[in-house]
Amino acid sequence: MATPYASPPASPPRPRRRGGVVGPLILIFIGVVFLLENTGYLPPNFWVNLWRLWPLVLVLVGVELLLAHRVPWLALAGLAAIVLVGGAVATNTTILSTEAAGSDVTTSAETDLDGSSQANVTIRFGAGRLTLGPLGVVGPNELASMTYDGPPQLAPTPNYTPSNGGVGQLEYQSSGRGGPGFLPFSNNQGDTAHLDVALAPNVTISALNIQSGATDARLDLSKLKISNLDMSIGAATTWLRFPEAAGLTTAHITGGASTLTLEIPQGVAAQIQHHGGLTTLQVDQSRFPQVNESVYRSPDYNSAANKLDLSIETGVTTIQIS
Repeated sequence: MATPYASPPASPPRPRRRGGVVGPLILIFIGVVFLLENTGYLPPNFWVNLWRLWPLVLVLVGVELLLAHRVPWLALAGLAAIVLVGGAVATNTTILSTEAAGSDVTTSAETDLDGSSQANVTIRFGAGRLTLGPLGVVGPNELASMTYDGPPQLAPTPNYTPSNGGVGQLEYQSSGRGGPGFLPFSNNQGDTAHLDVALAPNVTISALNIQSGATDARLDLSKLKISNLDMSIGAATTWLRFPEAAGLTTAHITGGASTLTLEIPQGVAAQIQHHGGLTTLQVDQSRFPQVNESVYRSPDYNSAANKLDLSIETGVTTIQIS
């Protein structure tokens, strides 16, 4: 008689590996903060101070590694949420009381060429409103004028190194920690600080370097002589008008979550190259026809006396060029 076949004993089911709760919870927390801020339930600058909470991420990861298989995931998620919310409230309360203790200041400074024939200008401005344009009345040997209105800890200090007959170096750098200008989704930061820089229209600016974060910028370069423009912006709304009679201007703009309105004066030819992610790009093709997928160029670009060579690298951006 044949022995009946016995099937092998079923192996015990493997316990399903529980996914981490800290990463998803942080994303949910950030999304809720942005939602409450945009709907008016939180102050408009609430998120700006959240970057100070980065050590809590290390704490939460350590807690999860320690307690992941000892307590229910719901209890672990609740503990992480309490830590995040408590840290956010404590951080913003401290910052608000520090800001309330001080008052805004207004400062101004003028810079002379001091023997230089040209200048390189660098502006580093974290958050607020930035305006840049030509000097109305240019004094003898004058290069630049600056006016600042806002919190004293963000007041920029001009630093100038002259060069006899050469290229002077002018830099505007905030004297304090201006906060995380690189973070996205900022708005209403223009109410905190305002920097106004005016440059002499009769002085050649060999290089203009602008580094800004959560900034509302209005940059009128039309009357200036700028050879090279290098601009890096974070979460910004920027209006920029390029030089109209500077010969060849080379410009490179990089940005994150921003809105750019770029104006090229009539009579200025341009070659425009764009590389980016989720970008809405609108180009006036009656002036700058599309050459290929990423390049637009004026028909008279090669022969024009005044022209712009513009390259743009952006993330989530809306760009309008006319």
